[in-house]
Amino acid sequence: MITNRPLEEKDIPMLEKALDQDTFEHCEAKNYTMDHAYSVVYEDEKGPVGVLRYTKTLRLVCVWCDNDDKRRNATGAVQAVIDAVQQAKANGFTDVVCETESESLKKFYVEKLGFKEAGNTLVLHV
Repeated sequence: MITNRPLEEKDIPMLEKALDQDTFEHCEAKNYTMDHAYSVVYEDEKGPVGVLRYTKTLRLVCVWCDNDDKRRNATGAVQAVIDAVQQAKANGFTDVVCETESESLKKFYVEKLGFKEAGNTLVLHV
C-alpha cells in the first residue's frame, strides 16, 4: 500500500541521494523544500518510493503576428518575460515556463533570457 506525507527536513538526505542517482535532469534538493515548493514523500512498507514536488508555475503561451519578424518578436519576447517574471514574483509563482517547437526561439530564451531547456519546454526559476 502506498501512503504519502509532507516532505520533512529528515528526508533531505534521501532526496539528495535520489536526485544524485536519477538519470534525468532535476533541480536541486532545496527546490523541493517548503521555501520553494510543497513536496510529498510517497512510501510503502519498504520505505520511500519517490518525492512529488508541487510548484506554482506561470505558463506563457504566445502567438506572433509575423514569425519572420525576428527583431520585433525578440523585443516583444524580452518585454513579455520581464512582465511575466514581475507578475510571477508578485503572485507567489516559482517558475515561468513556455513551450515551443522553434529551435531559434529556444536558443534565444536560453541564451538571452536565462531559461533552462527541457525538451520543448523552457523553464525560468524566479
